[in-house]
Amino acid sequence: METYICKSCNIKFEADGVKTEWVDAAFGPCSKLTAPCPECGKECDEYRTPKQNSSESYNMSHTPPCGSCCGGCGL
Repeated sequence: METYICKSCNIKFEADGVKTEWVDAAFGPCSKLTAPCPECGKECDEYRTPKQNSSESYNMSHTPPCGSCCGGCGL
């Protein structure tokens, strides 16, 4: 059983899903698992943990070597 998330009801649930396969022109062979929501019946995608964005990994507290953020060293 896989874990799914319903974006309409905002619930996670476990179910045996249905695998859908297709060939995308840009990405080649693709597949995804879906299952009906036990609450509303809508088709739901498999739950995946959110990936960390590259902008979030950038250290926003970085200051230039001169210690000033605005014109102190010409940056």
